[in-house]
Amino acid sequence: MRHLHQGLFGRLVLGLVLVSLCAVGVATLFLYTRFHGPHSLFYEGTLQGFAADILKDVTDGDGKLRAQVSEETRRRIAEAGGRFILLDIDGQKLAGSPEVTDPFIAFDPTSLSYFYFRLPASGTQPELFGLTGRIPNISSFAALQIVFPSGDIIFESVLHEFMKKIAWLWIPFLGLFLLTNIVVARLALRPLAQAVEQARAIQPGGVAVLLSEKGLPHDLLALVRTVNEAFIRLRQAYQLQEEFVADVAHELRTPLSVMKAQLAALDVPQARLLETDLGGMERLVEQMLDRARLGRFRIEPGDVVDLRDVARETAAFLAPQIVARGRLIEVVAGDQPVIVSGGRDDIFRAVRNLIENALEHSPANGTISVEITNVPAIAIRDCGPGFPAQVLDAEWRRSGLVRSDRRDGAGLGLSIVERTMLAHGGELNLSNAPGGGCAEMRFPPAKKLIAHVS
Repeated sequence: MRHLHQGLFGRLVLGLVLVSLCAVGVATLFLYTRFHGPHSLFYEGTLQGFAADILKDVTDGDGKLRAQVSEETRRRIAEAGGRFILLDIDGQKLAGSPEVTDPFIAFDPTSLSYFYFRLPASGTQPELFGLTGRIPNISSFAALQIVFPSGDIIFESVLHEFMKKIAWLWIPFLGLFLLTNIVVARLALRPLAQAVEQARAIQPGGVAVLLSEKGLPHDLLALVRTVNEAFIRLRQAYQLQEEFVADVAHELRTPLSVMKAQLAALDVPQARLLETDLGGMERLVEQMLDRARLGRFRIEPGDVVDLRDVARETAAFLAPQIVARGRLIEVVAGDQPVIVSGGRDDIFRAVRNLIENALEHSPANGTISVEITNVPAIAIRDCGPGFPAQVLDAEWRRSGLVRSDRRDGAGLGLSIVERTMLAHGGELNLSNAPGGGCAEMRFPPAKKLIAHVS
């Protein structure tokens, strides 16, 4: 609740609650001013209501007038500060409040009228507002006079009746009103919530994704379209950057190859050192090209890969380099194909980057293990010291701030693998075990493809 006002939906809910409370306050104020006015019809209606209760107990049978006002009616009138008197044609009291013996005012037997009246020697007592008139529907003549204080007492009486018969409906009505509006607000904001989830799922390199505009209200649609236009501009800038990196990498490949060929013809120790440095530069250029290719990567229908074949091919490609540096490599795979949807060359380059990273951190005579699981996944394990803590954090890796501590390259290997897995709808999981580090490339399941390929 503390952070409810920070969200759009929370603000709507709080706004509805405030509006409801204001509505109750305004309605109460209206009732007070409407009922409390001295000349209000509600004063007259109140008097008539009490008069009706009295007249129910007045009967005229066998030519004899009977006025036996109930104790309940007497009590209610007394509690409200009122007084009443029933009079015959001679002005004599038939019934009434104990303290009243005479008419309040002279009465006209032909009409009903209202009057103001102040008791003699009343001092600070409030002015009374009263009703006087003949009792209808009886053969004998009788008149009724009833007075109440013209202050809050009549308002309280009306308010009591209102609260007892009407106002209690406000509670369920306001509850239903709030619930309905909250549901409507939630339904109206659901497309926006979906757009938020889509935006939250966008990863680096995913600027080609646009937020859905389906079902959005017009005012929110303008915001989402503006964001999509910004994504389009970012995509164009991103593509220009990737094209620039690819152009630079292509331009560097030829001179590097020429330099390596010239150094190979020289039989001096310095030439061998330069060849090693040029090898690192060539690998960096290849990684830059890999990143540029990922920017244009698309999985077409029918693009399927057996992870076992990719792992074996990559291990065979790197085996001479691994053996030359005094390490071993093994591929652990089952007899059944492990099929995923994706690009063979891109997965090959990702596995190559992970194996080369394992090679850099494995001790002499250590074994690099490439295991294919039915998750489906490819797990590369080494016997090294494991990954640094910041590299294990996937969000930190995707921020682009993590760089490998490899001697060659610029730390692009893990970044390339991360982007490759995002492009394939999978994920890269890094972990440390007592025996070394493990990098696992997890792909989304593709059960239907297994039967198709096999």
